[in-house]
Amino acid sequence: MKKICNYTFRAVCIYVVIFFTFVYVTTGFHIQNVNKNVLDANITKELNSILVSSKKEQYEYLSKDKSSETVLEAETEKEEEEKLNNTDEIEPVVTPEVMIEPEIEETLEPEPTPEPKVEEPQYTYTQTIDTTNSPVIATTSGNISHYGHDCRGCTSGKTATGYDISDGRIYYSDSTYGDVRIVAAGGEYPFGTILRLSSSSMSPTIAIVLDRGSAIGNGKKYVLDLLAESEAAANQAGVKYNMTIEVLRMGY
Repeated sequence: MKKICNYTFRAVCIYVVIFFTFVYVTTGFHIQNVNKNVLDANITKELNSILVSSKKEQYEYLSKDKSSETVLEAETEKEEEEKLNNTDEIEPVVTPEVMIEPEIEETLEPEPTPEPKVEEPQYTYTQTIDTTNSPVIATTSGNISHYGHDCRGCTSGKTATGYDISDGRIYYSDSTYGDVRIVAAGGEYPFGTILRLSSSSMSPTIAIVLDRGSAIGNGKKYVLDLLAESEAAANQAGVKYNMTIEVLRMGY
């Protein structure tokens, strides 16, 4: 019997231990869950309070900006009204209108084409003696043309006798007749021959033969070719028709 009681006591003790262990374990898990839920609730409350405070500050900031903008708008409106009142009191200054005449476009007339310039002789004709009563060796008539030192085929700038005419000179200084015109003639007139050229429309001209020409001479279109300052001057002088040609000296 004593043995049975001992077994029963042990069983009861084991049962009690198991029961308390079960209660402890169950209660511990429940408490841990409760603590966890409480902690989560506290965190949520803190976050909500932070959000509410930030929204409140933002709202206050925006309300302040709106109020400041309203104040500024009111001040600007007030200043504009004061400016309008001041401008109503001051009479506006009327500036006289300046009449601006329309610009008239100048019509440019085309420039006239310049005519070829005729070079003036560098030497003036000064006859030293009067040839009115000079003896005449021979007389003929014919057409006299003109040429310049720069004519076609004239490349040397000198006469057939070597006299320089490249500077436009048309006179030769003779020891007997003074300054006389230079003329080109055919072989019938030797170099140094003095000729008196005249017509009803011009005064006599004393010339000396210092040059030759293949297209001039007796029986040809032109009897003589009188030297001009340039080819342009020669073209302007043209041809002298029915000229009287008198020989005052034959050669030098």
